[in-house]
Order: sequence, then C-alpha cells, then structure tokens
Amino acid sequence: MPTEHKTYELVVKPRVIIGKDSKKLRREHRLPAVVYGFGVEPTPVEVDQKEMERVYLHAGSNALIDLKMGDDGQPRKVFIHEVQRNPVSHSLIHIDFLAVNLRQEITTAVTLVLVGESPAVARKEGVLLHALDHVQVRALPSDMLPSIEVDVSGLDEVDQAIHVSDLKVPSGVEVLTPGDELVAKITALRAVVEEVEAPEAGVEAGEAAEAGSTTPE
Repeated sequence: MPTEHKTYELVVKPRVIIGKDSKKLRREHRLPAVVYGFGVEPTPVEVDQKEMERVYLHAGSNALIDLKMGDDGQPRKVFIHEVQRNPVSHSLIHIDFLAVNLRQEITTAVTLVLVGESPAVARKEGVLLHALDHVQVRALPSDMLPSIEVDVSGLDEVDQAIHVSDLKVPSGVEVLTPGDELVAKITALRAVVEEVEAPEAGVEAGEAAEAGSTTPE
C-alpha cells in the first residue's frame, strides 16, 4: 500500500551571511539554505537547525513542504531537494529547497518499505530477499508518495516473489521502473546455507591439494 502523504511547514529568513562566513550561522544553530525552482530566482535563506532536522526526519525528500519567508510570508510549495551533511558528525550543514509547479508532473525515486511477515520465513522454510529498495515514479507534486509499502505477508512458499508490477499505487501515480524487476522473494534456507558453505569447501579442497603436492628437487 502507498504511504499517506502529508504537508509540512517551515519558516525561513533571508540570508545575508554567504560563503565561508556560514560557519557563524551554524554556531548559532541556524543552517544556510537556498530556494530555487519554479517561479523563484535562487534565493539564499537560513532556517532553524532543530526545526529543519525535525521536518526532514518526517518529510524526507518526497513530501511537500509549505515554505514561508518569515512568519507572515505566503507559503510556497517546495521539496527538500538536496541536503549536505558534515562527514564526521553527519549533522545537516546546507539545504536546497526546490520550488515546484503543482500542475506539472515530476519524476523522482521513491523508497520501498517492506511490511508484514512472510509465513514461509516464520516457519523457517526460507529467507526473505529484498532485491529492490526504490522505484522511479512520476506524478504531480501533490500526489507524490514519500514511500511505498510492500506487504510480504502473502509470501507463503519458497520461490514466491513480488515484482514491481505487483506494487499498489493510487491513480495519478505512474511507476516507471520495469514491471518485471524483482522487489522481494522467498529463497530456500538450504540454498542460502549451501551458498555460504561452498567457498569454504573450495578453500579446504585447495589446502588439501597443496598439502598433498610435492616440490621436485
């Protein structure tokens, strides 16, 4: 089932501090950002770090955000298009907001989230292979899905599988990834064990052959 989408709100302020001086913003727990896209000249802004992290945690990259320039500003529909993180602390250090035309379709990657439990796995007859973690989707911004849930509770037997063509999405949303691509499958437990043991057997055979060989004088 598709995940329900929700609109979030963020307030930003015009940013005067540019370039290397942005470190001063971060020390004050504000993040440098830029807004661009439909009907917007690239505009440097700043946003409260704690509020930004809260919204990004829930909204991700595919949920619409009402971005307001100041508390009294008119909200503009945007996506969090790109984030930069500190390579050491992984904290957010810069944000790109993309303004969108609500009447124009966009294409983006949507994450697949496996839910439920496979009876075959519960009975320890097999293991669940998660083969695909996202698909390409086209839709209007207001219809875009933050993620798509994939229910694996119907996988009752070994070799049963779910393909892209089996995904359930609402009308107005088009999945562009080929329908025959594998999303999830139950693989026999014995096959997995044999696959793990095979390299070890090969190593042992090689060691035995080496031990039995003699070096000509």
